[in-house]
This record gives sequence, structure tokens and C-alpha cells, in this order.
Amino acid sequence: MKKMEKFKTCLHEDAQSMQFSLDNKDNREYSLKRKGGVLTRSFDGSWKSRAFETMAKDDVARQMSWKSSDRSRATSFFAADAVGKIMVDNTFLIDFLSRLGLQEWKLQFRARHCLRTVQNMHRQELQTRFSHFSVTARLKLKNHPLELEVSEGSHEGLKFNLNGLTQRIAETVGNCRNCRKVIFKDQVPVVLQAGEGAILFHEILGHSLEADYVYHGFSPFSLADLGQSIIPAALTVLTQDSRDPFFKGMPVDDEGEVCPSPLLVENGVLRRFIADYCFQKLLRLPERGHARLEDFSRIPLPRMFAIYVQPGPFPAEEIIASTAYGIYAREFGDGGLDFGAGRFFFNIRQSYLIEKGRLTAPLGSLTVSGKIREILNDIGMVGNDFKYDRGVSYCQKNGQVLHVRVGQPTIKINRMHVNGGTGA
Repeated sequence: MKKMEKFKTCLHEDAQSMQFSLDNKDNREYSLKRKGGVLTRSFDGSWKSRAFETMAKDDVARQMSWKSSDRSRATSFFAADAVGKIMVDNTFLIDFLSRLGLQEWKLQFRARHCLRTVQNMHRQELQTRFSHFSVTARLKLKNHPLELEVSEGSHEGLKFNLNGLTQRIAETVGNCRNCRKVIFKDQVPVVLQAGEGAILFHEILGHSLEADYVYHGFSPFSLADLGQSIIPAALTVLTQDSRDPFFKGMPVDDEGEVCPSPLLVENGVLRRFIADYCFQKLLRLPERGHARLEDFSRIPLPRMFAIYVQPGPFPAEEIIASTAYGIYAREFGDGGLDFGAGRFFFNIRQSYLIEKGRLTAPLGSLTVSGKIREILNDIGMVGNDFKYDRGVSYCQKNGQVLHVRVGQPTIKINRMHVNGGTGA
């Protein structure tokens, strides 16, 4: 390990979480948790970390200097009558699911509020607060092996756009019930819908630029790529966006550091890596500000807050019309990387066939795959219809699961391997 300056941080956390589930048999389950604790970390030639849970609510509140507004706001999220309010607010959604003729359905509501105070290595005491709410509908169709999932999230409360959510559920069910099995023998174009489609860039570009993967030689990119073109010039990628309220209450990372610039890739040129203190020093990078942890019992890692692919010149309709034969990807699942082989795979939960520039047959769920650098350099068209995701993007790394944010316009990738159709 290269010589590093002395480092010391202290993080205090108080977190509350609620889950409530309801299914088609009227089974209900409610849980409420509160957890607080402290994490101290230091480096003076070797790393030392110590975490302990603080069960006394008053102690945690005093350590974290809660403002009265924060305390009242957090308490309102988890009031005693929360279940009754959820049921009333979502009657329309519950009735809609009951009429769909599904074999099974289950709704899961989640709420989480986390307040942290971090004393950074400059002895500054900085505070972050993060609230997240979500609803997930899990659906089982008769004579269909796969479970369908449609979710929506919010940073404001357990109220959602039920008209939009029910429309997405109906489209997902219809896409699955009516899907055609198509065998794709060759690579085909894939058009990613605006918004959630950027989770693909989170997976194959964002993770590849995290400094720990770069330092250990897992990433397809290296220090030699800084200042070089790594993706087409039509693409600019940010890691922060002041217009997006999702991480508005988190001005610093979990080491109490600010990332100086949101610019990750500018017109195809790599400007910076995603780094925490440790790997900034190991790689001798000029900047850090991307240390994140799931909770106080974990060690911070270089992690993305967000990936925003900036808009280009093309209308979405023109991108689809330019595609003679390919895939339109609408709802997105999870994915994975094989850095050793330089490859990735990603699950598309809802997709359509594009024929002669028009969306035709529904295809159900598909899996797309390819080589990371090849795909990143085979982006054909970038739309002008930028959208944020629906607030339910998550990321797992080294066993830690975190909320992330993504956004993009409609984007066409010229060639991808596709495995799909019913039963694929």
C-alpha cells in the first residue's frame, strides 16, 4: 500500500424502516425497525474500523444533534395508524389487482428514513438525511413460470402515481400473456426506453469506473484511460444533477467529502473515476467523494450515487423508426458483470419486437449480453427525451445494497446478443 496521510472519520446513524405487505388472500404483515449506531475509521499505516450499535434513542439523537423538524418528519413516516392509511390511499390499486384474474399477487410497501452525522478528516461535522418510499407489485400468472414485478418509488411519502402504476402493471401482464417466442440467431439492435434504461450504463460503465475495481485490475478501464475517449462522443455522463431531488439531502458522502464535479464522461472522454479516500490515494487521483455504505456496521466502498446519461439530438420516434429489426426494452430487471471475461448480462422484464421501424409483437422477458467495451462503443443514436427512473433502482456490491438513481433519454445500441421469448 502506498503511503497515505493520517485519516480519521466518525459516522453516527439513526435509521427507521417500515415494511407492510398484503396479498390476494388478505394475508398481511407489518414490521417496524429502528437502529442507530456509530462507525469510527482511521488509518495510520493500517486501517482500523470499529462499529457499535446504540440502542438508546435519546443517546443517538443527542449524538446526531437532530433538529426538531427532522424528528417530527421521521416520526410521521412511521405513525401507529400507518397501515390503515396505506390501505385507504391504495384502495384503487388493490381493487385493480383483484380484477386482473391473476393466480397470485402481493403488494409490498417500504419506507426508510436515515439521518447521519459525519465528522470528516478535516474535523468538519456534516449531516445527511435520506428518505425513500416504494411499492412493489409481485404477480403470478396462471400457466406461467415467472414472477412478474412492477415497482415505483418516491422521496416524499407512501403516495404514488396509481394511474401510471396500474397502467404499467396492465402492460406487463399483457406483454407476458401475449408474448411471442422469437429466437435471435445474430446480434440485433436494442433500443432502451428513456429513464430506467440507464441502469444498463450503471452496470457496465459506472461499476467499471469505480476506483477499487480499477486499482485491482478487474475493470476494463485503467488510469491510462483518463483524458481519453472511452465511449462515443455523443455521450456525456454525470454522477450528480442539482435538478434531481432524490439525493438532495445528501450533500456529502459517507466520509463527509464532496465530489468536486459531477462530470464523469464528457463527450465520450473519461474525466474522473468514482473514488473514496482509500482508493483515491492508492491511485493518486485528484478527487474523491463517492464513499458509500449500507449502514454504520459496514465499511464504505467506492459507490455511485447516480448515473445520468445526457440527452442527444434524436426524437425517440426517429430512433425506433430507424430500426428495421430489433428489440425495444421497456421494463428492466437486474444484471451482472464478469470482469474476468469483460462481459455482462442484463435482464429485460418487458420487451417488444421492432419490425420495419414499428413496435409489433410483445416478447415478454429477455436477457441481453455482450462485451463491455464493445457495447459501450456501439451506441448508435441518443434521444432528446431525458427522463429520471421511477425511484426504485438498487445496487448490490460486496453484500451491501444501496439505493441509486439513474436517468437517460431513449438510446439505441446497434448490436447485442439476445436470449429471449417465452421460456428462454
